[in-house]
Amino acid sequence: MMRNTARTIAASLIIAAVFPWPSASRPLQKESPSEILSAAAARGDRLQRELRDYTYFAELTIQTVSQADTITGKYYRVSQVSFDRDGNRRERVIENSSTLPKGIYIGTETADNLTHIYHFMITSETLNQYELNYVGRERIDELNTFVFDVKPRLKLPNPDKSDKSRERYLKGRVWIDDEDHCVVKVAGEPVPVQSGHQAPNFETYFQNYGRSWFPAYTSAVDFIRVEGYFNRVVVNVRYTGYKKAGAR
Repeated sequence: MMRNTARTIAASLIIAAVFPWPSASRPLQKESPSEILSAAAARGDRLQRELRDYTYFAELTIQTVSQADTITGKYYRVSQVSFDRDGNRRERVIENSSTLPKGIYIGTETADNLTHIYHFMITSETLNQYELNYVGRERIDELNTFVFDVKPRLKLPNPDKSDKSRERYLKGRVWIDDEDHCVVKVAGEPVPVQSGHQAPNFETYFQNYGRSWFPAYTSAVDFIRVEGYFNRVVVNVRYTGYKKAGAR
């Protein structure tokens, strides 16, 4: 199977099975963890610059599910995302609707906070912000990856007191393709967490566009107490229609 075809299949699967690293005909790369991260940061810096030249659609769906596994409400938003010359994210909301239960309100700011950390990439900046520890190798579908545990090295603000309570960081794990040195999967939770609230665990898969890997799909599960009962909240985000700005 051609590598590009394998990449597309791997990225399109919502749930990718993880298998032990098999014996390979080609020699395994003998890069040190620091060399892997240095190469990944260089690629991440480049990907961030490339992403500024693209527009894409973000489709966010949030469903509340009762203890009886019944869907009790749905929040749905579709937006087109682009970037200005300074790299600032711009978003044009195309559709925004909600049938969530009374007592649950999700506005644009809340939705942005939910999705901000899902796009985690290793860059020169994140190497300064995070501690990354090498775990080993894993094979995800047809992709050979290096795996690192990730946690913030910064002192996190108290989300109940600080004006910076909107800021969230990743605590979890990243998978880096062993050839392109791009992040192809992220899993974990946003931190810090407000008191009395359980942080949502999430997974993000990235899709291959040539030699670039952009976010493709995110899934997360959270819990919210409504009128004395816990409701499970299922979050799904799809990123589609990547197109260079100005291209037809």
